[in-house]
Amino acid sequence: MFISRDDFIEYTPITSRTGDSAKAEGGDFAILGEGKVKQRYLVEGQEKAITYTWALHTPALSVNLISVSAFNKAGLTTTFSGGCGVIRKGDGSIVLAGRGEKGMYIVDPVGNHPSMAMSSLSRPTLLEQWHHRLTHCSPTTIQEMANHGLVDGLAILGKDLQGKCEDCILGRQTCRPFDERSDPSVAPLDLVSFDLWGPSHTQSTGGKVYFMPIVDAGTSYKHGAYLPDKSDVATIAAFDNFRIKAESLTGRKIRRLRTDRAYESAAWTTYCREHSILHEFTAPYSSAQNGLAERAIRTTMDDV
Repeated sequence: MFISRDDFIEYTPITSRTGDSAKAEGGDFAILGEGKVKQRYLVEGQEKAITYTWALHTPALSVNLISVSAFNKAGLTTTFSGGCGVIRKGDGSIVLAGRGEKGMYIVDPVGNHPSMAMSSLSRPTLLEQWHHRLTHCSPTTIQEMANHGLVDGLAILGKDLQGKCEDCILGRQTCRPFDERSDPSVAPLDLVSFDLWGPSHTQSTGGKVYFMPIVDAGTSYKHGAYLPDKSDVATIAAFDNFRIKAESLTGRKIRRLRTDRAYESAAWTTYCREHSILHEFTAPYSSAQNGLAERAIRTTMDDV
């Protein structure tokens, strides 16, 4: 993809369409034409000419871009090592070589000033573009990194995002809830559900890596248990502690327990039979049936 129309030796205007690149000022860039470009490069101290037969005219980019995949499709081999990128023919001869600088591989066209290829790395960029480049990181975090000089070259142009990030909105969407209304007349301990979250990347001081929220549908009371593993022994012990406390405080018995089928085991079957609890399981791929526990996990993790 080339910025200047003057680089083309053959050129065909096309109906404008858009692409996406971190090298575009606003994330998107317009493609105005296509054609043939001939460039000369310094390769191991010698000039070599390369003709790009399907080059795109992209004036919105801040730097010319060369597609490695296009070279691969042409039967050439690209290797990256020792801070250099090298493109070779099948016989091993070098076609093009670039040096690694600030996360890019820079080639040296004959007749162009070398610093032109690096201009996009030092120019201030919109906060919106940094948000896209840094895997949709929080804009507040990006500004803090820039203010404290934690990232080299993090030059921000402007401090506000224009509107909301559509990708972030789509990425945070969850599946549509069931249409059927829940029963508001469930008595305390008539229905209790739980689920498991983990393992956590960081172990607690007590050696716990799993979080087990237990929710009573009748009162919306939530009890949190923390486990060292997700075995039947650990989960049954945690649930039994909740059962003893809840039944002592309410004077009622737990009637139904709802979980997914990860707890369809002999140990849980025996436990529920001993305490006269009806164990209900959610249907496969229907986590919304256990929505009370799922929502408890989501609410808790969003606050972490």
